[in-house]
Amino acid sequence: MLASAAVSPRARTAVVAALAVLWLAVGLANVWRGVGVPGPRYKFWAFDHHCYSDVLALYGDRYEGGGRPVPYLEDRVEYPPLLGLTLWLPAFLPGGSGAHLAATALLLVLCLAATLLALSRLPGASPWWLAATPALAYYAFLNWDLLPIGLAALSLLCLERARPAASGAAAALGVATKLFPVALVPAALGALASGSRQGVLAFGAAFAAVLAAVNLPVALLAFDGWAWFFRFNAGRGAENSAWHALGLSRGPLLDLVSMGPVAAAGLLTCWLAWRIGRRDAAQAALAARLGAALVLVTWISVNKVWSPQYALYGFLAGALAAGPGWLWGLLTAVSVADFHLEFELRARRWEPWFLETLVKPSEVVRTLAWLVLAFWIGRRLWRLAFGPARLEAAQ
Repeated sequence: MLASAAVSPRARTAVVAALAVLWLAVGLANVWRGVGVPGPRYKFWAFDHHCYSDVLALYGDRYEGGGRPVPYLEDRVEYPPLLGLTLWLPAFLPGGSGAHLAATALLLVLCLAATLLALSRLPGASPWWLAATPALAYYAFLNWDLLPIGLAALSLLCLERARPAASGAAAALGVATKLFPVALVPAALGALASGSRQGVLAFGAAFAAVLAAVNLPVALLAFDGWAWFFRFNAGRGAENSAWHALGLSRGPLLDLVSMGPVAAAGLLTCWLAWRIGRRDAAQAALAARLGAALVLVTWISVNKVWSPQYALYGFLAGALAAGPGWLWGLLTAVSVADFHLEFELRARRWEPWFLETLVKPSEVVRTLAWLVLAFWIGRRLWRLAFGPARLEAAQ
């Protein structure tokens, strides 16, 4: 772990908060440079200056001229409903792109604070993994991912405190924002199934009810707009991923190698969480946490599409599993380099030599680095299932 056991809990909390505030301030100052750059010019200007943010880009595409098209009914949004709402509502504030970015940034800061608070209350988790990484400065305001990350952390905290219905509801809200929080469902169900059916039913019923409550009205009012998220992502080929570097652009094989390992990880973590909970009920929540972390890291590693801010899900996973400091350092370096390489490529208008010589090799290295974390988490989960009963809980 990154924090020394000799440091008091209060001091560790203060340092965690200070580091997070530092990186958030640096990140917001960088992104803020794009406020006021006209929508048609913004993207390439931001690529040139390495300060791109989807928050400003999508504002410029949709709302800069004063229109407020209703998501899904009047505007195709490539995200689930809660994120579409999060994009749309700040557009009503006076102050243009600056007000839109400020309101969104405030929401994301609060989400990170909630995430770190939840992590600090999960026994054995390491908030340092997320709060201390400079990747926060690069990715906190690149997209809205801190919102589903906060909901995923809240769901796992509710599971830790034996509140399966609240956990299922929080997980569903996360999935209704971005799909990644569904990664915690298999291990959560496995851990709950090791106890009683009531826990599984409470989690599953709350998850299904909240997911339906958010999605069904939108689907009934504007099915084509609501379904665009699924069509858009199904139609994408390999983008910025190792599969892109290896020349596997699209097709059934791409779908198999990108989603097959994720499905396998989900099934494995469900079974291991069930086995661990049957062996020692006190470790069931830990098993669910490690399982969620394993599926998350596997997913971002092998997904056919890579967006640089996906690194935040990886650092959340490292925090949940309390990964080693050397691995945190490696992944931080990879994440910072990834940002500059991917956006410099766009600033150079996909210059072939830069793509082939630097970017494609870096995409393979980045994937391998995240798979090292997946292997580390998987080994810990396996040892928890088959090693000495209390060994892993004490680490």
